[in-house]
Amino acid sequence: MFRTAGRLLRLTIIAIITLLALLWLSTSTLFRVQVQTAIAAEPSLTADPLMVNPVIWSVLAAPIHPVKGTDGNIHLIYGLHVSNASRYDVRLNSIEVLDGQENPISGTSKVVSTDGQDLTGKVRPFSLPQPTQDAADFTDRLGPGQNGIVYFNVVYSELHDVPSHLKHRITTSFQSANQPLQTYIAIDPGTEVSSQEAVVIAPPLRGNNWLVANGSGAIISPHRYTVQATNGQLRPPEYFAIDFVRFDEQQHLYIDDIKDVKNWFGYGSDIISVAAGRVIEVRDDLPDDIPGEARPKLTADEYAGNHVIVDIGNGKYASYAHLAPGSIVVRKGEQVQQGQVLGKLGNSGNSDGPHLHFQITDSGSFLNTNGLPFAFDRMTYQGQVTGTLDSAGNTIFSGEPPTIDTQGAGSRTAQMPLTLDLVEFR
Repeated sequence: MFRTAGRLLRLTIIAIITLLALLWLSTSTLFRVQVQTAIAAEPSLTADPLMVNPVIWSVLAAPIHPVKGTDGNIHLIYGLHVSNASRYDVRLNSIEVLDGQENPISGTSKVVSTDGQDLTGKVRPFSLPQPTQDAADFTDRLGPGQNGIVYFNVVYSELHDVPSHLKHRITTSFQSANQPLQTYIAIDPGTEVSSQEAVVIAPPLRGNNWLVANGSGAIISPHRYTVQATNGQLRPPEYFAIDFVRFDEQQHLYIDDIKDVKNWFGYGSDIISVAAGRVIEVRDDLPDDIPGEARPKLTADEYAGNHVIVDIGNGKYASYAHLAPGSIVVRKGEQVQQGQVLGKLGNSGNSDGPHLHFQITDSGSFLNTNGLPFAFDRMTYQGQVTGTLDSAGNTIFSGEPPTIDTQGAGSRTAQMPLTLDLVEFR
């Protein structure tokens, strides 16, 4: 009886094991089919093997938006928020940009500091006690719990070369007490690259000799450097913003006393609406600052100075900042047309010299927003100021003319000026 019961028990156990095996094979096969279908539909979500890494990262303001620059190349300009999630001092050995489908290295990426140093793959920690915006602010190391921004300017020759998704392969290393050096490699799941081309708009100014004193591209200008925490999120409001200043025919920025705003050649120039839209915000009560002197302490809503924000449709907003006091000729709620005068160029708000700060964003705010790329429908590329952004700024503000490289000068359509470009608008 006990032998019979034991045999029945063994047969029962074998049957149960067989059934479980069949069920596992069935469900695992179904799971594999589902995963393969998902991968085919969405290359950026391709499953990678488990990769442990002491850092975590994410792209700011995804998706990534392509734009064509005056160098004729397509630029993907964005940043990674990188955090050290360990208790160790971690070194970022390398950060590679990959095509999100097959993981080959994609494009050519290089960024430089305002003082001309290579910053590619380096991080700007948030914990800097006294930021300089020069290369001294960047490092290849993050302390325990430390985080910051890594900047990218990934360049392609043609739009069809740009992948639909990007991934990042980050190699890190650290050494704990009495342990050998440990190296880790990880690849993120991928980030979408927008298939929409940058919005094409009319110029916001007229005339020649307009210098992109701060803009986008390879140089981590103050606009690229700026990342703002608003409403619980980290945002890059000025990644594509441009500060326009104007030279005379001898490339002087001003004449005689630098402290008189009216001695600056751009002061009082007409500010032009780049597209039709509805005015959603106007401020016109702030005085001009004195160039070259310390600015008064400003609140967040005073940084843009006198300004106009226009809703130009499709979730895009055109913003014009630092206008001259009393010069704005449009009102909130008014419909404006492309080419309509909005006000005059001034020096109000957070401004150390008369200029127009112009940007396209995804919300009607200067700070609580993400910057978007844009291209001007027509302009003449006059050349580019040579040297670093720091050296060019020192020369220009001293009253001396900079050196202009005019190679490649000529008419351009549907392109975005880059930092230190000199352009003409008609």
